[in-house]
Formats: sequence, C-alpha cells, structure tokens
Amino acid sequence: MEEVLAKYFSGEATKDEITLVENWRSESDTNAKAFFDAKNVWLNTHASIEPPQDLLNEILVEHEGKEVPFIMRSWVRYASAAILVLAISLLFMLNQNSVETNYVSHNLKDGSEIALHENSTLEVLKMDETVREVKVTGKAYFDIERDETRPFIIHTDNAKVEVLGTSFVVKSSESTTEVCVESGLVEISKRTNNSDAVSVKLKKGEMGLVSNNNKGIIKRNNNDLNYLAWKTKIITFDESTMAEVEQVLEDVYGIDVSFQNPTFKNCKLTAKFNKKKAKDAIEIIARTFGVEYEYSNGKAILKGKGC
Repeated sequence: MEEVLAKYFSGEATKDEITLVENWRSESDTNAKAFFDAKNVWLNTHASIEPPQDLLNEILVEHEGKEVPFIMRSWVRYASAAILVLAISLLFMLNQNSVETNYVSHNLKDGSEIALHENSTLEVLKMDETVREVKVTGKAYFDIERDETRPFIIHTDNAKVEVLGTSFVVKSSESTTEVCVESGLVEISKRTNNSDAVSVKLKKGEMGLVSNNNKGIIKRNNNDLNYLAWKTKIITFDESTMAEVEQVLEDVYGIDVSFQNPTFKNCKLTAKFNKKKAKDAIEIIARTFGVEYEYSNGKAILKGKGC
C-alpha cells in the first residue's frame, strides 16, 4: 500500500490503483488517518515554496520509549520517491504499533477477513467451489467476501451461522452462541437432534443468542456499545458501573483489573476512549475519580473509594 500511495499522491497511479486507495481509505477511521498522515508526508517532501520554520525542524515520534527521527529537515527539500515510500512505511509501522492488540487477523483465500480474539480458535473445515465452512470457538469478527454461489457457514458447538457476504461478531462457548451483526444479513440456526432446526435472520444492529437453556433463539436489538471494542479499540461508557468497565477493559486489552475497595465497583463512568493504550485508559479513570492506581505486567489496581 505504501508504494501505491506514493504513486497516488504523485499522480502516477492507474485507475485501478486509485480505486484501491479510495476504497481502502473509506474502510475505517484508522485507514483515513493513515491516508492523511501519508499525504502530509508527501506534501512536505514535495513543497514548491519554502515551508514554515516549524516544518523545517526535526519531527520526532515517540515509539516504544525511543525517539525516532521521522522527517528530517533535509527530507523536506531533497526527498526522492524512494525516501517518500520509506517515510510512509515508517508512518504505517508507528501507527500500527501505537495501541496494543489482543487479536490475530486472518485473510482467507476467498478474500474474507477474520479477526480472532485471544484464546479463541478457528478451524477451516471446507473451502471449495460450492461452500466455505469454518468452526470457531471463542470470539471472532468476520468480514465475509460476498459470493452468492458459495455461502459462508460458521459452526459453533450449538449453532450454525450462514451468510453470503456481511460483517458480524460471533461469540461462542460450549453452551451459548451470540451473533452481533454490523452489516448485511445473517441467518443463525440452533443445533437440534432432529430435522426441525430453529433459525432466525438478523440484520444490522441486531443480535441473536442461542443457549442450551432455551428452546428457541433470542433476537433483540444490540445495545452493547462495546461489542466490537476489542478490535477497534474505541470504547464508550455511558453511566456504566465500574464493574461493567472492568469487564470491558479486560476484554479489550486482555488485562486484569481489580479494586482495592469493593464499593468502587458501584461507581459510574461516562467516557470515551479512542484507541488508548491500556495504561492510559487506567490513568484517565484514576484521575476522573481522584484515586491512585498501580499498573504492571498486565495487571491494574485502582485504589481508593472512587465515589
């Protein structure tokens, strides 16, 4: 993508490359930010007039505790196309490592993308000209490439999810399967011992729950603001109890959160964290409630009454 962006900004990109860049840019806020950051690099390295003094100074980016020279003064005046690609590549590296992730991305040969939450498993059962089938245990985000001739089927221990092309989250355990739809249409069926399978269709903004304790499938609007936060790292709390905050932070960052004072769990928080690191999120919460905290080796302890 770095080389394609360099061609895009220089006006040398083909029509296909232009479409590729514009589609990629519109896919997410992260891609949009990376696009504009890369554009700034290109503008700085191809300035036709003397740039302001602040642009001539070294720009340093802090990365994992080290200062890395990013755009040097000489780059602004004399950068070549090769250096532009290098600068954009470094920018991508820094952006991608700015926030901890607790999932692994998988690209299937059909073009579908799957983000697998930590401690979850994915097994590809079949991928041929007639069907695409996988089995998932735990939690995963699916962005399925549409193919009307080959349905995409996800198996869990007690349910089956079938789509043609859409995006959604599947969360499964031995006794439950939960599906939250981000876009498109999803059909979820409950496994039974006879041919009379129960199934419902879910559209964007809806969720379905299959449980061994229920005969049917529970369908309702998805009111969980953070069902995808573990992947996007965008967390929203709206009068959420700290007990709820604890669960979300542990799910998003894979950290252990505890309270020195148990009554702290009853306090309520309204806040939004946009791609914050785990330690930064804990520090903001501590400052909000005027308490102290300890954070080390993936464990956070909030000290004090809180409210």
